[in-house]
Amino acid sequence: MNTATRRLPRSAAQIEQDANILTLAREELTRSGYDGVTMQALADRAGVVKKTLYNRYGSKDGLLLTAIAEVVDSYRGQAAAAEPGIPAVIAMRVGGNRQLVATPEYAQAMTRALMQADAEHPLVALLLGDALVSQVRHLEIAAGQGELKPGVVPRALAEQLTGHSWGLILLWVKGLLPLSFFEQQSLAGMLTLLLAATKGPRHDALAAMLAATQSQRCGDAPRKTPGEADAASPRPSLVGGQAS
Repeated sequence: MNTATRRLPRSAAQIEQDANILTLAREELTRSGYDGVTMQALADRAGVVKKTLYNRYGSKDGLLLTAIAEVVDSYRGQAAAAEPGIPAVIAMRVGGNRQLVATPEYAQAMTRALMQADAEHPLVALLLGDALVSQVRHLEIAAGQGELKPGVVPRALAEQLTGHSWGLILLWVKGLLPLSFFEQQSLAGMLTLLLAATKGPRHDALAAMLAATQSQRCGDAPRKTPGEADAASPRPSLVGGQAS
C-alpha cells in the first residue's frame, strides 16, 4: 500500500509528469542514497519548480516513499493474484526476488537506507512492517485451513521468514552471496522454513517445490544479466496446478 500522501492526478499530462518524477526519484536514490537526494536536484531534473514537488508530495519523505512504494506495490500485488495463504506468501517473495535481480543497484540503495533508518522512519514500515503484516494475515489463513502444525504461531513464522529474506539480502549487499544464486537461495530457504511448519497436502506440495528448486542449482554458474536471471529463475507451481 502506498503510504505517501499525494494529490490525485488531474490530467493525462500530470500522470505522465508524475511517472517521470518518480522514475527520476528512484534514479537519484540509486545514485545518491536516501539522505543524498535533494528536492532541488529532483526539481531541476524533472523540469519543474521545487514548489510543485512539495505541493504534490508534501515533503521529501513523501516523494521518496511514493517512488519506493510504486515498486513495492508492483511485486506485492502478485500476492493478490495468488491463492490466499501460503501461495500468496511465496508469491510475494518470488516477486520481490525478481525485482531485486532486475534492479540490483536500486535494491542496494534501498537496503542501505533501511539499515540506517531508525525504527520510526516510514521506510521501515513500508519495507518491513507492511510485509510482516501481510505475511501474518496469509499464514493465519493457512492455520485456519489446517495447514500449519500444532504450536506454529503465524506471527513468529512470519518474523522468521522476514528475517531470512533480509539476512540473504544483507549477505548479497556485502558480496557474500552472488546475485546469480540469490533467487534460488531465497526461495529454497523460505520453502525449508515453511516445510518445518506445515503438514498434509500443503507440506507435500512444498516439498516437491523445494526439490525442483534445489535441482536447478549445480556448481558455480556465471553471473547472469537481470534478463537472463529472470528467464532462468524457477517458476514451479505453488500448490497443485496453480502457477506463481
